[in-house]
Amino acid sequence: MSKYKSALKGCLMLLIIAVAGVFLTTGSAVAKDVLNLLVMPGYEEPQIINEFEKKYDCKVNYKIYPSSDEMMALIKSAKRGTYDVLSPDAPYVEKLVKADLIRPLNIDDYPINDLFERYRHFDQHWIDNKFYAVTSRWGFYGIAYNTKHVDPQDMQSYAGLWKDKYKGKIAIFDWYLPNMGCIGRYLGYKNPYEIGPAELDKIRETLFSLKPYVGTIAATNSDTIQALANENVWISIAGRWLQVLLKEQGHPIELSNPKEGGVSWTEALVITKHSQNPELAKKYIQWVLSPKIQAGLAWANAFHVLVPNSKAVDYLTKEQAGMLGMDNYEELSKILQNIANRKTPTDEEAWKKVWLEFKSK
Repeated sequence: MSKYKSALKGCLMLLIIAVAGVFLTTGSAVAKDVLNLLVMPGYEEPQIINEFEKKYDCKVNYKIYPSSDEMMALIKSAKRGTYDVLSPDAPYVEKLVKADLIRPLNIDDYPINDLFERYRHFDQHWIDNKFYAVTSRWGFYGIAYNTKHVDPQDMQSYAGLWKDKYKGKIAIFDWYLPNMGCIGRYLGYKNPYEIGPAELDKIRETLFSLKPYVGTIAATNSDTIQALANENVWISIAGRWLQVLLKEQGHPIELSNPKEGGVSWTEALVITKHSQNPELAKKYIQWVLSPKIQAGLAWANAFHVLVPNSKAVDYLTKEQAGMLGMDNYEELSKILQNIANRKTPTDEEAWKKVWLEFKSK
């Protein structure tokens, strides 16, 4: 009997060891590196992350946010180490640094020389002489207009917005930064977000004079798009992505870069201070900045947009490159030289007050 028990005990021990071995083997097989993204739409799409996951044998998790303000709220409320990579608008890089939420980067780790010169040493990504962010997408605000109703020559200057024939046919998206920034460019301010009270008063006066020509103040980008698509309005201060979307839908919408200049927007990729996987985060940023993946980001399902890697055009179709304006390097270079970086204004509250007055006028 004791021999039987001993034999049974031995069999049970072998079974336990075998089962444990299965669990350990299975666990190690699925225990991949994990990268957690908190990003704007596009960075999580299959053409961006699928091959990355295969190459680095990892899993990419993501949470999408609609604005950098929401990103700030989410990262501040999250447990340390929840996210590895963020994609803030350029003005928020400094805010993230001041909140001690992101880490400095080594600029030599990234293909900076492949970027348009403007974005190789982008001033808003350097805080106290430390490099924190790499530009990943960009665009500019000009004048989007319907060629069926609007003379293209009128849109080569912001002055065309004040023509009587366009009264009531302008849509203004409800956001003070791009609109007031473009008015500042019209008034000759090279850096419209770095002005004093006297210059802001001139922006206020000029903005208010535009109100009779405004047919709608759109609460969302979708509302702006719908108003232009329905031809309730013909003109809007807007970006390339909006114009490309409407053109894809069959609407005769073009975008001008007025002679006075426009304002730009940029997104960047950063690594959080308490990232659980900073090495994989670095590899992800390197991946997104590569020409082929930049092209995938440029023509993302979320929206189509300009990217900083000048070599991305080699991976776009001729039609895609043409719609984005990336097929003409000389023209794109002129645009880059004629736009001011969108920033948080020196007196942000004063700007917001002017905008609220404009809307209620």
